[in-house]
Amino acid sequence: MKFVGGGSYEDAKKRVKIQAILAKVRSLKSLAESTLEDVKSSELGTFKAKRVKNLVDRYTEIRNWALGYFHEIGEHLPQIDSSIFYIKTPYRKTNELRYSISTEDAEVILQNIIMGCEVAEQGLQALLRPSVEPSVLDKLNSLRSELEKLEERGLDQSIVKNLREAIAEAEQGHYLASAMVSSRVISYIVDKISGSKDEDKVKYLVKRGVVPKDRKDVQKQILTSMRLSRNFLSHRVDLFPDASEVLMLLGGAFNLARLKLSIREL
Repeated sequence: MKFVGGGSYEDAKKRVKIQAILAKVRSLKSLAESTLEDVKSSELGTFKAKRVKNLVDRYTEIRNWALGYFHEIGEHLPQIDSSIFYIKTPYRKTNELRYSISTEDAEVILQNIIMGCEVAEQGLQALLRPSVEPSVLDKLNSLRSELEKLEERGLDQSIVKNLREAIAEAEQGHYLASAMVSSRVISYIVDKISGSKDEDKVKYLVKRGVVPKDRKDVQKQILTSMRLSRNFLSHRVDLFPDASEVLMLLGGAFNLARLKLSIREL
């Protein structure tokens, strides 16, 4: 039995398992991040042990699964000792669960969970990812690093999430999905730039000084990304992008994201 893109029924089942555990990893990472924010905002100096322990239990299940099925991934996930959650009771068969732990200990544990989830996420995504040219991966890695810097500078979180998703889709060889997400970012920012036509919008950016007047290449790239993104979003259902077009759209989206930081009212 064959599936779209090749592969046996067993291969398809393996992909489903990986996708399922990947969803768990992402969910756990999100919960750990939100819990970490609560810990940091706590003024008590302590935090409920049970809430953190529940996350540790989920993380341990994922780590054990990874060690069993993909040892090369699981061995890189930090191990978390659960003994901190218990009070030793020498006269009982089982130790007593603490009511709370220090916020310092909670932060360390949650940071380890988040780091482990990031390792698992990248490793599992690599297993699902089709072959992508090394040069393309290098460019995508470079964009991911730049995205972190843009996020630190205050780039809108909704744009950050979209760009991160566009990069992830491109890494997996899902070029159409990546192009669509990048195009959405481009369209969102372009709609906020003054001017009725693409050329007018670029002139406005030049007038504001965020695009150098003598950088015709930058102006042309912005115009090209505007038009190309519009094709992928609505006009041309017959278009299927290749790697170069995906990188062009991502580059255009990043250019506009930088401009948005320069013009805060966009």
